[in-house]
Amino acid sequence: MGKSLTDEQVAQFRRDGFLFPIDAYTPDEAAGHYEKFAAMEKKLGHEPQKRFRIKAHLPFPWLCDIVRHPAIVDAIEDIIGPNVLCWGASFFTKQANDPRFVSWHTDSFYYGFEPAETVTAWLPFNDATIESGCIQYIPGSHKQETLHEIIPDENNLVQQGQNALNVPVEKAVNAVLKAGQAVLHHESVVHGSGPNHANHARIGFSIHYIAPHVRETRFDGASAMLLRRENIGNNWGIDPEPKVDYDPVCIDWMDATRAKFTNSTASKIAAGGRS
Repeated sequence: MGKSLTDEQVAQFRRDGFLFPIDAYTPDEAAGHYEKFAAMEKKLGHEPQKRFRIKAHLPFPWLCDIVRHPAIVDAIEDIIGPNVLCWGASFFTKQANDPRFVSWHTDSFYYGFEPAETVTAWLPFNDATIESGCIQYIPGSHKQETLHEIIPDENNLVQQGQNALNVPVEKAVNAVLKAGQAVLHHESVVHGSGPNHANHARIGFSIHYIAPHVRETRFDGASAMLLRRENIGNNWGIDPEPKVDYDPVCIDWMDATRAKFTNSTASKIAAGGRS
């Protein structure tokens, strides 16, 4: 028995590549997150996901608190071990009656981690239903190599346009979640989501956790937040901490890291990379 998960739940994650639901916040607490997100969107004048990607949490103390939430980090620790880092987070949002989707893909396509052991916690700020376009997973797909092709589509929230090939969609599992619940997934599991046919927005916050032995192979200067125990080794520098919302130092750090990710993925695609 771990801190949060049972042995059976850990075994299920290792077998399927995903696990849900993880109860993190009450509906009222989740509603508070949605209110803060809506205020952010209003202040920016555009969807936060247009800019706040890769390290979206970093400029906001309240998002850093979500990243550190004990219910989420306890479950992560049960899977990856006692030393826990968060290297990134991104928003994936769909407006009400939104045709946009997320193509079938693996996160490993645009990661460069060795070993490939990032675990993502995807947390909705409002209900994620089949109608609103919840995440779908292909069980066990993290245990095999997945090839992708690039198919540009303006409605695809995966901006590089990667599409996993030969996906057995008949095996897909819908990760239906209440606001404040989370789903955990392995970086190599095939997943995607459909359009939002509901009359409300679907706001997803995706948080990426690793153990410190995992290293970034594509660029120098990788950094993360230390959440539990020790940052063993020399693989990860430490992210700055936000002092206020829209902390300018943290925004610059976020932008620089996103540029490294974007450039690395563009180079991989240009070179013909497919897995």
